Amino acid sequence: MANFKDGVIRNGSSPGSGTPIGNIKNGVIRNGGSPGSGSPLGNVKNGVIRNGSSPGSGTPIGNVKSGVIRKGSSPGSGTTIGKVRNYSIKGGEKMDETSAVAVYHFLVKNIF
Repeated sequence: MANFKDGVIRNGSSPGSGTPIGNIKNGVIRNGGSPGSGSPLGNVKNGVIRNGSSPGSGTPIGNVKSGVIRKGSSPGSGTTIGKVRNYSIKGGEKMDETSAVAVYHFLVKNIF
């Protein structure tokens, strides 16, 4: 099970434990073991998840609005994928909904 603490996502069972699998800093999800390190995998900005290397850049792959995840390019539009609570990681409640879903998608399991 994945967990989140201090910007780093790990594969352990409790926040802060386990091997790092990625991180999030300033809206960019990376595959490194400390915040800001590693190759960019995707980003979040204004409720939209994209596959670019800086916030707002790249192709939109999904969005989150009011706890609902959709495959679309603007918040609230597109085909419904599911609810945010179904794609969570331990400690991820400290992140905003869009970031939590993006981290899950890029580092745990593809949902879009």
